[in-house]
Amino acid sequence: MDTYFIMTYRYREGLRPEEYRELTKKFADVGNGPSVIAHYSRLDGGGGVLVTKGTEVKDLEVVLEYLPWVAFESFPVTTIEAAFPVIQSVYG
Repeated sequence: MDTYFIMTYRYREGLRPEEYRELTKKFADVGNGPSVIAHYSRLDGGGGVLVTKGTEVKDLEVVLEYLPWVAFESFPVTTIEAAFPVIQSVYG
């Protein structure tokens, strides 16, 4: 079963304009982790969503780079095609 991770992030409360500039520079320098297959920005300017295929140590390193500005939440997912046979075997 292929495992993906959905990672949501929100910018920390109270960031000043110069801190957003620092974050922008950090992203230009560091970018995404190697497992990221999609990165979406929220249109309200509050954060975004990443989709990764598995994880690597480098992904954790990249997340740690952004912690001064960003709070993350992550959870594993798979396709419904992969999950449904398991669901069906349990719940019939």
